[in-house]
Amino acid sequence: MEFNSCSYGILSVNSLSVKYDSVNALKDISFSIAAGDFVALVGANGAGKSSLLNALYGLISPSNGDITYNSSYINTKQPATSIGFAAQKLIVDWYLNVSENVYLGAILGGIKKDNIKPAVIKALERVSLIEKANSSVETLSGGQQQRVQIARAIVHEPTLYILDEPTTGLDPTLAESFFLYLQEENAKGKTIIVSSHDLFLLEKYCNKVLFLENGTLLYYGDLKKFLKLNANKRLYLVKTDTVFKNDILFNDSRVTALYNPNDEKSFFIELTNGASLENALQDLISSYNIIELKLFDKNDLRSIFINEKGRDKNAS
Repeated sequence: MEFNSCSYGILSVNSLSVKYDSVNALKDISFSIAAGDFVALVGANGAGKSSLLNALYGLISPSNGDITYNSSYINTKQPATSIGFAAQKLIVDWYLNVSENVYLGAILGGIKKDNIKPAVIKALERVSLIEKANSSVETLSGGQQQRVQIARAIVHEPTLYILDEPTTGLDPTLAESFFLYLQEENAKGKTIIVSSHDLFLLEKYCNKVLFLENGTLLYYGDLKKFLKLNANKRLYLVKTDTVFKNDILFNDSRVTALYNPNDEKSFFIELTNGASLENALQDLISSYNIIELKLFDKNDLRSIFINEKGRDKNAS
């Protein structure tokens, strides 16, 4: 893939599709990211998040469409010097120790020789691995190995961060610390695109959200606006004594039953545009014995994401 140049934003994605054999991982998606944005990439497993991030970094080639970068921000001839990339799958050099791995990242990032050592030390301190600098990567825990990959991605303090599940395996304190670092970088004008299952951190630190479902772009824009658009929906958790089969027929089209991925004997019902809970319950009790009913907080990323997972299940 070539890193073509555009003259607007920091990058632009136009009619992008990615296909693996007969599977369409991404389907004709388009968006532009402005310099200085902090973008949360969200969606269920298999939504196409890793495919998108790998395509942005040039690891996979689109089957259709193109990705262009603004050469005012990104060195399109040597993109690794401007971009910090961490893949979902662990990528480290197992024959090198911790410090040497980050040293290699510094070289690829274009840091001048005299500045490499202090940059490596700074990156290792940032991920709390300085005491493991001379250790073999193989001797580290999974979370520590993930921190080596993060240090490699951030050692050159890039203009653009593309991070795929960077906090996997990290304890909450380290995950929060890393997002604080990203916030500091963002305050300097750096651009960040990050996917994570820690939706609380995404909501706390990001200002934009890019929502994928089954390879299709559902929403891209302001995070607060996204939450507000979904705030008019009421979501109730219904617990029953039987397995949910999605066989409920509601008389009101504004009421929808949603699968609960955490418990097969419970499900969600979503009410929109002033739909009546009382009428929905009348339809429910004809099919299910309701043990418990409670309002589920809808106005956050986590609950919206659960909602979308429910839609995925119902559609399959």
